[in-house]
Amino acid sequence: MDGIRNYNVEQDVYFYICRKGEEVVEYDKQPPNSVQVNIDFTFNFTLRTTHLGDNEPIVTEVEVPEVSESISITPDEFLCYNKTQEIMYEVLRTWPILDSRCRNLIKNVFFTGRAIAKSMSPGKNLLHLQVDIKVFHRRTYDDTHVFEGPIEQPTEESNRSSMVPASASAIKSLKRKRIDDENNGVQNCMVCLDEFLKGSKVISMPCSHMFHINCIKKWLITSHYCPICRFEMPTN
Repeated sequence: MDGIRNYNVEQDVYFYICRKGEEVVEYDKQPPNSVQVNIDFTFNFTLRTTHLGDNEPIVTEVEVPEVSESISITPDEFLCYNKTQEIMYEVLRTWPILDSRCRNLIKNVFFTGRAIAKSMSPGKNLLHLQVDIKVFHRRTYDDTHVFEGPIEQPTEESNRSSMVPASASAIKSLKRKRIDDENNGVQNCMVCLDEFLKGSKVISMPCSHMFHINCIKKWLITSHYCPICRFEMPTN
């Protein structure tokens, strides 16, 4: 059996919450002292990979294009943390944020939003918030430490939490293609940012986005989402 490289995962999440505006909206049977909250999320993700070997470490860094999402939380829902958490989690869980960091982010957005809502102008009952999220995801592959058997995911004790990888069978089933004139609209692999060479072999995700074979395999053992459109691959 071939040995498999050991790897480690760490992640930092930074976010900024601000008030974009407030206004008056008419509601039927609105709970007293309650507000509706509309939240605009922007998400920036940077993946830094370090390969440790016998020579100098090789560091590559990829910044995924910014994505955005908007949600609306009704006055009744915003009175309950659990309901608000469910709404925000449905959006944030599709982005590559470690689960414990994601839930901590949701908690901060909720309670910061509640604090801002208390300072709204008299008579205003619709609050607009902007939440900017920056995630720095660091993976270290150690080629000098090789062991037999499957790769074990980083545990919460050793790395605080882990991302969910795509299943091995899903990764194995991905279709391979060869870059030709029909793919002239696809110029770069969005993981390593290197240009596709005509005739080179690539992997095509079910969402039709294409990547270098090694690039997307390394990505999918950490996150089961497409780096570009967040298409969700099967997990174990």
